Amino acid sequence: MESDRKELFTESVSAGSRTYFFDVKESQDGSKYLVISESRNTGSNFEHGRIMIFEENFQAFQQGFIKAMTFLGVGEETKTYNLDEIRNEYPRAYEKWDPEEDNILGVKYREGLSVSELSDLFYRQPGAIRSRLKKLGLK
Repeated sequence: MESDRKELFTESVSAGSRTYFFDVKESQDGSKYLVISESRNTGSNFEHGRIMIFEENFQAFQQGFIKAMTFLGVGEETKTYNLDEIRNEYPRAYEKWDPEEDNILGVKYREGLSVSELSDLFYRQPGAIRSRLKKLGLK
């Protein structure tokens, strides 16, 4: 029964149309387990999925997860991008924004320029433009 389970920790991660939840729970007998849930917006409704990893399987799960991340080239010390390659296309990628640029970005966005056009104008990646617009409360 769900009410028999005590939630000890929860963390959510938004990633586009998906949200991932990491919940550490404790059963009535005191054993701990991890529930990883995914909620995905399909436009008309939400789809949900989840897996449960029990305390006795934590280490094996962690080892498998680390191997998968290593295979994908993801890790604390591994960059998943090459700055020189990105700056070939977007010369100002990952540079700090200044207040004047923020001003111009706001003006141009309100004038109707698309993210792609703003990306070309500021020599920055489209994701950086979207992120800055959001930070400035414009999107």
